[in-house]
Amino acid sequence: MIIRPYTPDDVETLAALYRDSVTGLGATAYTPEQIAVWAAFADDLPKFRKFLSQGYTHIAEVDGVLVAFCQRHPEDHIALLYTATRFARRGFATAVYRAIEAHARECNQTVLTTDASKLSRPFFEKEGYTVCRTEQSFREGISFERFQMNKPLDAVASRSVTP
Repeated sequence: MIIRPYTPDDVETLAALYRDSVTGLGATAYTPEQIAVWAAFADDLPKFRKFLSQGYTHIAEVDGVLVAFCQRHPEDHIALLYTATRFARRGFATAVYRAIEAHARECNQTVLTTDASKLSRPFFEKEGYTVCRTEQSFREGISFERFQMNKPLDAVASRSVTP
C-alpha cells in the first residue's frame, strides 16, 4: 500500500470511488433517496476537483488501484473519508486517516473535528473521537443525521500510519 497526496489527475477515479462507497456501503444505513442525493455530490467533476484540491487530501493506493481517500479541510476538520466497497474493512481507511492525523500533528493542530455519518461514527470513535452533538443536515431537501465529533490531539500520543 502506498499513501500519497491527491493530484488533479485523480479526480475521476476518486469520484467513482466516492459514488461506489456511498452506494455500496451506504446501503446498509441509508434510504435509496438519501444515497442518491449523497452520491450525486461527485457528479459535478469541476466542483468535486475544486473541493478535493482544498486542504490536505491523501489517497491509499494498492497495486495502482485507488482504494481510499481522506481530506482535512479546513486545517482542523476531517471533511472526507471514503473507501471503495470491495476494499472496506481491510485497514485502508485507517491507514489514510492516520497519515492525515500525523500531518495535522506536524502542523501543530491541537484538535480534529468531523461531521460523521452513521457509517463513519464507529470508525471515528475507535480513533478516539467523541460525539459533541447530533444534528440533522439537509441536501436537496433530504434529511441526514450526522454527528459532530472531535478529538484532542495534544493529549494523545502519535500513532503509526500503518494499520
